[in-house]
Amino acid sequence: MADELWREEREFWLAGVAEAGRKLDTSCLMAFPRTGILDRTAAIAALQAAPRWQEITMTERASIETDDVCVLAYHATARRAGADTYRAFCTTTWIQRAGDWRILQHQQTPV
Repeated sequence: MADELWREEREFWLAGVAEAGRKLDTSCLMAFPRTGILDRTAAIAALQAAPRWQEITMTERASIETDDVCVLAYHATARRAGADTYRAFCTTTWIQRAGDWRILQHQQTPV
């Protein structure tokens, strides 16, 4: 299960806004250094306002999982066109809803 979610996590960073938004649970909460705490609606608006990432590397990966929940933790190194490299420690909590995995929580702490 965790291998599948690592692929989904990577896709979340790199996918278009519509695909990234599809991965968010209706109860999703996110915490970002510049935009603060966001619910699903605000997170989608923030995704629409920012250029998408072109590249992401996830190191120091760790995960814990149960039947319906998986938490991923990692060190992200990401790049956008024309911007400095972004580095952060991240956690994402994935929850299974009706057979589909959705992001319940995502948090970034800049390094």
